[in-house]
Amino acid sequence: SSGINAEWPLRPGTNSLFFLSRDPLSRQLNKFDPPKLLSDFICGACLGALNSTLIYPVNVVKSYQQKQISTKNQSLFTSCKMVLKERNYKVRKLYLGVQLNFSRSLISWGIINATYEFLIHRLSKSSRQYY
Repeated sequence: SSGINAEWPLRPGTNSLFFLSRDPLSRQLNKFDPPKLLSDFICGACLGALNSTLIYPVNVVKSYQQKQISTKNQSLFTSCKMVLKERNYKVRKLYLGVQLNFSRSLISWGIINATYEFLIHRLSKSSRQYY
């Protein structure tokens, strides 16, 4: 589907932002001495919500492309022009619904990051017992 192509160019940038920012943010959070699980949750939640908000307009265009069933695949540029036209050429209107997306990302990325860090800690601990 052409909708998948809309997001692809941004993935390396958002992944880099997440992974390059995770350790520095985690170190800053740890200065307040929170429980590790809470720190991992907050770190993942903040970075995931930030990334999700940054690429939200691209997801709007991707959704537009995916709903165009009866027409031939449009380029990202053409789809972007069509979405802007539908929204009276106001870039601000590309962010309609971003609050719900931000909230969902806070929860899901917080859980994902905290779970990842918990499992890494547990697996590395249990693997050392065998050696």
